[in-house]
Amino acid sequence: MTAARLPLKDQLFTREKVELIASEIKHVDSAFKADEFVTAVVAQFPLLELKARIAWIATCLKRRLPRDFREAASVLVRSLPAPADPALSDADFGDFIYAPYAEYVAQQGCTAEDLEFSLATLREITTRFSAEFAIRPFLDAFPGEVLATLLVWTEDRHYHVRRLCSEGTRPRLPWARNLTLPNDVGIPVLDRLFADPTRYVTRSVANHVNDISKKNPDLALDTLERWRNSGLQQPREMHYVIRHGARTLRRADHPRALDLVRSPFAGALHEKEKKQGLDVVRDK
Repeated sequence: MTAARLPLKDQLFTREKVELIASEIKHVDSAFKADEFVTAVVAQFPLLELKARIAWIATCLKRRLPRDFREAASVLVRSLPAPADPALSDADFGDFIYAPYAEYVAQQGCTAEDLEFSLATLREITTRFSAEFAIRPFLDAFPGEVLATLLVWTEDRHYHVRRLCSEGTRPRLPWARNLTLPNDVGIPVLDRLFADPTRYVTRSVANHVNDISKKNPDLALDTLERWRNSGLQQPREMHYVIRHGARTLRRADHPRALDLVRSPFAGALHEKEKKQGLDVVRDK
C-alpha cells in the first residue's frame, strides 16, 4: 500500500521553509522578529490553500518589516539567496517560498511613486522565483510604463527575467488574475522573445500564443507564420514553438493550424527526428 501523497501546498510551504526565510531576513535585519513570524505564519497553514498561503505570508511580512515600503523591500532583496544560475536553460523554476516577496511588492508598492523601484525589486525577486503573478497588477495600473520596461527586459542576460516578460503578460496565465488589457498586448514582447536560445523562455512564448489562439486564432497563426518566415529562430525550436503554440487549434482540427504544422519543412524535420529516435516536438 503506497503512502498518500502530500498536497502541493504542504510540499511547497512547510515550517522548515518559513524558518529558512525568517533566518535569512533576520541575518540582514536584526530587528526582525523571526520566531514570532514563524509562529504566526504556520498557525494559519491548516486553514489555507496554496495561493492563500502566499498572501498570508506577505501579510505577516508587512506586519514585521519596517513600515517604510522601500526600506522593507530592500530588506527582502538583501536577504535573498544567490540568483538561479543564468547559465542554465530550463528546469530551474525557483523556490515557491519566495513568491510572498513578490506578492508583498504587489500589495504595497503598486503606486506611481514607487513604480520604478517596485519593478526593479520584482526583477531581483524573479531570478529566485517567478514574479509572473505579481507583475500583473502593475500591468493593469500602469500598462504603458510596465510594457516599456518589459521590452527592455527582453534583452536581460538572465533567462528568468526574459521569461517573466512573456509569462507575466499571458492572457490566461494559470492561477493568476485576468489582465484588463487586450489579449494582443504582449505581441511586441513576444516578437523579441520567440528567437530566444532558452527553452524556458520559448515554452512560455508558445504558451502565450496558445492563450491568444483561444480568443483570436488568426492573430495567433499569423504571428507564428510571421516568426517562421523570419528565419530568426533555429528551425527545430521554431517547429516546437509552432506545434506548442497552436496545440489547442490543432486538437480542434483547425485547418490552418494543421497546415502550418504540416508545412513541407516541418514535415521533413519531423520525419528526420523520428528516424533519429528523437521526440523534441512533443507537447510539454
